[in-house]
Amino acid sequence: MSQRLLTILILFITTTPLLAQSPSGSFRDTTPEDFVAKNLPSKYYNELWTYHADLNEGIQMVITFSINDFGSSFKERVTGGKLMVAWKDGKSYVVNKEYAPSDLISEAEDHYLRLHPERNYWAKGSLDGEHRLYYKTEKKGVKYDVDLTFYDIAQGKALGDGVYTIGSHKLGLTIPIPHASVKGYIAINDDTVQVGGTGYMDHLYQDNLTTDLIDTSFRVKQGDDKNGFFFHFLKIKSGRARSTIGYGVGYKNGLAHLLTPSEIDIKRSKGDLNKEVVFGTYQKGDLKVTVDNILNQYSLINELGSVQKFFVKKVVGGELLEMHGTATINGNKDGYFYYMVAK
Repeated sequence: MSQRLLTILILFITTTPLLAQSPSGSFRDTTPEDFVAKNLPSKYYNELWTYHADLNEGIQMVITFSINDFGSSFKERVTGGKLMVAWKDGKSYVVNKEYAPSDLISEAEDHYLRLHPERNYWAKGSLDGEHRLYYKTEKKGVKYDVDLTFYDIAQGKALGDGVYTIGSHKLGLTIPIPHASVKGYIAINDDTVQVGGTGYMDHLYQDNLTTDLIDTSFRVKQGDDKNGFFFHFLKIKSGRARSTIGYGVGYKNGLAHLLTPSEIDIKRSKGDLNKEVVFGTYQKGDLKVTVDNILNQYSLINELGSVQKFFVKKVVGGELLEMHGTATINGNKDGYFYYMVAK
């Protein structure tokens, strides 16, 4: 074989796109097993339960419970609880807590998740009734007290077994709460606000670093379970044959239907922010999402020194920039978003 032909063959092999395959099975109702921790053995592993609520007085809240393993010899697998709050005065807050996986309580019955039996970070309650979310802590002189109840919860939905295959890797995604009403209170120091609004929760797990698999993760919510939708679409790293995965739940006259992405077209960006994105769907046509306000923007490495930043980037292959806020859907409908960008 000539050297030129060998070089072409090597280039073809090394640049062949990795196929992304959808879950096997049909659109179905979720069960408690879709909520419980998978906590799968893998050198690189992360699992996320993400709750997002859009509330009165311009308040938004994101709570993420997580299991993270970066395959590092100097940091073992940990569980985490992260609270992000965009407050009524325009200020934003982020606080993280970490614990050993041996302390994690995860039970399918009553959808119970708790980071530590003696700490105040947990979610619990039937998705057929009321599901309570609690996070209380103090960091750097700021006290946080969050007590929210998700109620009137729409039936959770999954696509088949919920597992996408990306090359040799797996990514699982289910939506146990595509829509719910939310009530309760949030307190920052001595300022307590009785809140009400709407929210959602999804559950994701994967056996490789997010920075290696995912380019951008898009969560978008609009309306209610009568005529609205929630989706979590993901743009996977370039070089894959299929660049979009994920799904959502749409509603028409109170009937739920599947939403799947045909493409994700970023129309306008400003720095790391995708200001205007058109999400093509097979079932609902194009959904143009225009960001109105970023209420909170956060990267974990911003809390680290320069040396720590260098090593963290080496370990996780980059950084994750998170942002949430309000958006306009198709030019005339109010919605909200939570994006994660791998840099």
